[in-house]
Amino acid sequence: MAQKIRGEEPPDISKAHSSRHEMSHATQGILLAIAGACLFSTKPIIIKFTYAYHIDPVTLMTLRMAFSLPFYVLFALLAYRERKRSKTPTDLSRTILIQTALIGMLGYYIASYLDLEGLTRITAQFERLILFTYPTFVILLGALFFKHKVTVPILLALGVTYAGLAIIFGQDLQLFGEEVITGAAFVLGAAVTFAGYILFSQFGIKKLGARLFTCFAMIAASIAILAHFSATHSLQMLIQPQEVYALTFLIAVISTVLPSFMIAAAIERIGPGPTSLFSAIGPVFTTFLGIVLLSETFTPLHFTGMVLVLAGALILSQKRRRI
Repeated sequence: MAQKIRGEEPPDISKAHSSRHEMSHATQGILLAIAGACLFSTKPIIIKFTYAYHIDPVTLMTLRMAFSLPFYVLFALLAYRERKRSKTPTDLSRTILIQTALIGMLGYYIASYLDLEGLTRITAQFERLILFTYPTFVILLGALFFKHKVTVPILLALGVTYAGLAIIFGQDLQLFGEEVITGAAFVLGAAVTFAGYILFSQFGIKKLGARLFTCFAMIAASIAILAHFSATHSLQMLIQPQEVYALTFLIAVISTVLPSFMIAAAIERIGPGPTSLFSAIGPVFTTFLGIVLLSETFTPLHFTGMVLVLAGALILSQKRRRI
């Protein structure tokens, strides 16, 4: 009554609760983005340990997909059932499925193969930084195929990014020899093909939804990888020490399946821009693990190059969302 006499409004409990809920939602998104980026960044470290058992990239890729494929089949069924229950339109036409399969093979078969080949020749930290430049190729491919505008600030950011890569490349070339040239070229090819996946996947995502599209893309890539293995290897190559199975299982689940859904959940909560920003911790985490666990060399020039690559790629990630 006193509040009404003084003309004061009672506190809006629903608004306060909503504000706390939004903060909690945002906090969850930030934590998911950071955790997903860190888990993704363990992949080159675990792969380096797996290579100590003299396994070749195709066999490693096959075992990784063999472990992860059941998860994506299960999640595809769940995602489809959810969309059907909510009566969300889902285009399962032959054209969309073929396009999704081709895009999936581009991003998770060709890019993965090039990446694994490159990792046999360069350090884990350099590999992660090269892959982190994929936003630069998203912009360049967008300009080439979709006439996206490339502004002066974007060109400057591109220059910063590649200046950082050039510094690290020159340092590693002196330290490790000419094999760095081939390794960097393979991983750069992986960054280009993954950028193509990001650029062209938007059409399939609109028709299938992000989760269902990702699952279908991964299933198609898995089939392509198994076909590659069958054409070039014997089944005996799948007989490996128990340690290899354990490591490839970790790559499949800890470094592939879990972070892919963590990043998707982070994007749902805080959006793609902030997710990219917090994902920048990934290459830093890989560098830390590479130094501690693999005893990789890290000089002041490596630090300078890393800072430039991260700065340029982050600027481009934000610019790309305004194009």
